[in-house]
Amino acid sequence: MFKSAPFFFLWLVGLSGTLSGQQDSIIHAIKNASETEPYTIILNKITDKCGINLTCMMPYLQVLGEIPTDDKVLSIYYNLGSYLFRKGLINDAKTVYLSGMKKAISVDKNHKSLFNFYSSLSNLYYLSKVVMADSAFYYISESEKILESNHLDIENYWKPNYNRYLVYVALKNFDKADEYLEKSYSFLKNSSNRMQKGYVLFTLLEATKSRGSTEHFKKYLDEFITFKKSGNKELDINHLGIMELFTDKAEAQKLLEESLKRVEKAGKPVQTPDARRTALAQIYKEKGEIDKAIDQYLKILNYPGSKGGGIVFRNALYSLYEAYKSKNQPDQAYKWIEKYIALEDSMSNELFKSQIAEYEVKYQTKEKENQLFKQEIEIKNASLQTRTLVALLYRLSLIFFTVAVIYFKNVKFKTQMMVKDQEIREQKIKELENSNKLLSLNSVIEGQETERLRIAKDLHDGLGGLLTTIKAHFSSIQKEIQQLENLNFYNKTNKLIDEACIEVRRIAHDMVPYSIKLNGLTGALEDLKEGIEARGLPCDLDIFNAENVQLSEQTSNMIYRTIQEITTNAVKHANATKLLLQLVFHEKGLNILVEDNGKGFDINTLHNEDGMGIKSVESRVRYLGGKIHYDSTQGHGTTVSIEIPFTNEIMANQNDKI
Repeated sequence: MFKSAPFFFLWLVGLSGTLSGQQDSIIHAIKNASETEPYTIILNKITDKCGINLTCMMPYLQVLGEIPTDDKVLSIYYNLGSYLFRKGLINDAKTVYLSGMKKAISVDKNHKSLFNFYSSLSNLYYLSKVVMADSAFYYISESEKILESNHLDIENYWKPNYNRYLVYVALKNFDKADEYLEKSYSFLKNSSNRMQKGYVLFTLLEATKSRGSTEHFKKYLDEFITFKKSGNKELDINHLGIMELFTDKAEAQKLLEESLKRVEKAGKPVQTPDARRTALAQIYKEKGEIDKAIDQYLKILNYPGSKGGGIVFRNALYSLYEAYKSKNQPDQAYKWIEKYIALEDSMSNELFKSQIAEYEVKYQTKEKENQLFKQEIEIKNASLQTRTLVALLYRLSLIFFTVAVIYFKNVKFKTQMMVKDQEIREQKIKELENSNKLLSLNSVIEGQETERLRIAKDLHDGLGGLLTTIKAHFSSIQKEIQQLENLNFYNKTNKLIDEACIEVRRIAHDMVPYSIKLNGLTGALEDLKEGIEARGLPCDLDIFNAENVQLSEQTSNMIYRTIQEITTNAVKHANATKLLLQLVFHEKGLNILVEDNGKGFDINTLHNEDGMGIKSVESRVRYLGGKIHYDSTQGHGTTVSIEIPFTNEIMANQNDKI
């Protein structure tokens, strides 16, 4: 056994040498990138070696950063980032794009290749889980500056405007989105680039069909037909690639609804409408209209011509289970899955019995045949008896095997249904636990805010009034004891008392911002902005659509406390020179963005810290039913994104108190 060890060791050495040789060959190719070898060959070598593993790519990126910069090197950066982007690795693609961007800037801050880097970075930001519109718009503007500085063809301005269209669509501001889409097309209207022109024109055609006027749609439809016909050969209307505009879900829904109305009026239709109801229910589910989908499934179950054991009937039972589960109604979901399981059990048993009966008939038939064969065998040839017995045993084995397969399938199905039943029960338990946690958290937060209010009132009304009285008494003493002026005690002490009064008011205001009661959340955040700038950190505050939303006082205070804690961390620890606060109110909720250009931090160590600030922020966001996301890289600043959905509990009709 041990004699083979040296050979195994030599094999490992040879393998490591081979892998090292592969890596050295790629590094050699990168270092000689200025030669005639195309950049695509180097790019293919890296992706063949590493796949989508950025850690594996880092040594090659380091070598790229050390060699002189030319167009081929920048192309490797850009196409490697695009490769990761297409694979869905947004953060990894961002890392590579930023590295290539810095490399290009080191050569020329207006380098022509920066246009592609800036355009791609803008797409990354609007495609993030939380739309970072400001960052996306920034890189779009930078890409336009590159076009201007390099005096590139005006036709290229279609792309920045199309990127703005994509960002506004993500923000659901469709008026602005369509404005920039039309502007984008204006730069391509007379272009000879059919790919770019056709791409934007078709997008514009879809947008006007869903949101535009009939006149606009007909206008761009005519242009699109003319554009398609201007290709290599003439095409009729059915082959222009336009029919897909008229076969959308809305039209399908309309046709199905009209068809079902006719069926219901007919009384005794020739064809069962179950298939149409199933298709219509699926459309409702995709649109989120669960109640309408449930109504269609119930009509399938109650239809006189439905077969209780048919596949459509069984699918309707299971679809009702899924529908009520998506509505978070576990009792109703459990009711329908029980019916589905019972139906499956009965059908399995019936199938089992029918197959057993069938095999019994076959068995009896074979028995009779065997008896006849035996009589013939006894008369003709006793040797044939053995063959008959073997055939009989084979058939019996086949019957036993078939029965066993059916039985184990039935057991497996019941086990799966039990697992699903257990999942529903566990979901109900988790919901109860989460409800209890929220009640406890609400009590803690209300207690904290009540105590803050009490302390603030004591400071303002008690200690503040006492200091004012002391100052008044002190002034009267000054009139009687003139000689103290010679010692300058009066001016010094009077100054200290003034500072104490100011400090008491500041502490009281920080604990309970009265500006929320006077001017709402917007006024309180403007005061917070002024306080941050007073501490030496420039701060921009952008609030969109706040006038259309009325939050409860408790919700406003929680949002204010959350932003106050995040900005305090930025002021104290980030060493930043710029701070951005952005609040975007929309129909379904509120998006908050706090971004600084400070030193950043390692996100992996975030929850290992002992500080209460981060825990307080996450507790408040979780109580409001929101989500928080941190995006930070050491040396590149920090972005904190918070998404809070609007619910009845956090709107202004609640009489919350702090």
